[in-house]
Amino acid sequence: MFSSDDAGSPKADPTGSPTPSPPGSPSGDGVPSTYFGVHDHEPLGEPGAGWPEAPVGSLRAWDAGVTWKEIEQAPGEYAWDRLDAIVDAAEQNDSDVLLVLGQTPAFHAVDPESESFYGPGASSPPEMKAWKAYVRAVAERYARRPVVLQVWNEANVVGFWSGSQQEMADLTKAAYDVIADVSPRPTLVSPALVTRLSGQRAWIDRFYGTSVDGKPVADYVDAVSFQLYPDAEGTPESSMELLDAMKSTLQKYGVAKPIWNTEINYGLTGKEVDPAPEDVQIMNVVATYLLNAANGVERVYWYGWDQQSIVGTLMVEPDGVTVTPAGKAFRTVHDWLEGGTIGSCEKDPDGTWTCSIEHPDGARTVVWNPETTVAVPVPEGATTAEEVGGEARDIEAGATVEVGAVPVSFS
Repeated sequence: MFSSDDAGSPKADPTGSPTPSPPGSPSGDGVPSTYFGVHDHEPLGEPGAGWPEAPVGSLRAWDAGVTWKEIEQAPGEYAWDRLDAIVDAAEQNDSDVLLVLGQTPAFHAVDPESESFYGPGASSPPEMKAWKAYVRAVAERYARRPVVLQVWNEANVVGFWSGSQQEMADLTKAAYDVIADVSPRPTLVSPALVTRLSGQRAWIDRFYGTSVDGKPVADYVDAVSFQLYPDAEGTPESSMELLDAMKSTLQKYGVAKPIWNTEINYGLTGKEVDPAPEDVQIMNVVATYLLNAANGVERVYWYGWDQQSIVGTLMVEPDGVTVTPAGKAFRTVHDWLEGGTIGSCEKDPDGTWTCSIEHPDGARTVVWNPETTVAVPVPEGATTAEEVGGEARDIEAGATVEVGAVPVSFS
């Protein structure tokens, strides 16, 4: 978690990289299941109390008890039990795991006293020999399992990383070199970078302007990662404005890699916040997954399935089990999108959003208005309308349907 012109969606193969064998790569057959990612602090346990009750295609294992400093508890001694169990659970639920490789164990830290959210030294650049040994141990252990590797979390936030852009680029290249010798080679995702503040965006610009051994740092990853949290009053639409800014930065440096949105929620201030109204929470979930897909993002990880108090949109009640209307909306937008493709998402002068989806089960049009209730004409050819959380109902050609913040699908 975190304490311009559209440049288009990067789709090129990794530059200068061996061909990876990532679980859940975009197949070209529509939106894949791995697009629907979440975080979960405790994905283990009995059904309903562990793995999310949702069609999760990828779990980002962050704040889940499997950071580097939690796995390597003494030099060269790795405790794999918890991570093994999380990977087992992912396989049982047709999901993969995105494992973030940081934070640094204090005994491997260049600066053992560096400021960190995870204890002294955790944000420090590590001794390179120890970093390579850990990356190799992870990559070899999970090479034939559904595990994707990410270099670091929020490297442009001091409490997560106290080094420079160049040191992070060196770390990225070192990880790339290690996994290049592993078969099948795991997918490597860039450090996750927060985009909310101008200083954070400037850090990103400098990072993607770095090179290692004469090659741009982006040449050493298979996908780039951004945490697209808008400001505390922000919306899915303003999150996409941050995405546009990041696309411009990538275009500036000739980076053509898939983009993953590895953390997203709304209303975050770093302190406890009140949940948004229920209709807004539902809209936040559905609009996030629709707009990210429309803008070419290849994975979206909701923060988080069991997260409470510091986020405005909640997937479960405080008991950690009961699924909220927003959590149910995750399943709805998954069912609308998986296997389909977004034709367009456009906003009219009244602020009404319309997204068209082509799907093997039939075309659908999804409409919502964040600000007011509007009368929407039934799209040509549509015979049913389904509001998120409601039942599909028959509609007549030429009729109008009232639509507000809760999205309605016409099919």
